[in-house]
Amino acid sequence: MNTYQFSHSLTPTELGELNEQLATLLVNTDIEEEQRFQMFLQLVRQRDSLIQQHLGALDTEPRKQFAAAELTVNNQLNELAQSLLHSAKNDISHFIKSQSAIKKYK
Repeated sequence: MNTYQFSHSLTPTELGELNEQLATLLVNTDIEEEQRFQMFLQLVRQRDSLIQQHLGALDTEPRKQFAAAELTVNNQLNELAQSLLHSAKNDISHFIKSQSAIKKYK
């Protein structure tokens, strides 16, 4: 089982809790891919909002440090989003091919 760590030493509490929800969602295989992608998107949007608020409350140097730490996490989330998108595209492609095969046998 993969474990995801989206928090770092500069992560505020509220963002840390959201990061935990995100990590839990990503390892939960009981949720359909489409629903997981929608939930992932919602959590990432909430995460972005929290980060923007937090950045606005920081002074210049702490803001730079926080942004640098978040850049690593953001890149990881970007890779995960691309992976989920690729998986969804494969599912759609398989579904379309299956429909075509069914039509041939009717």
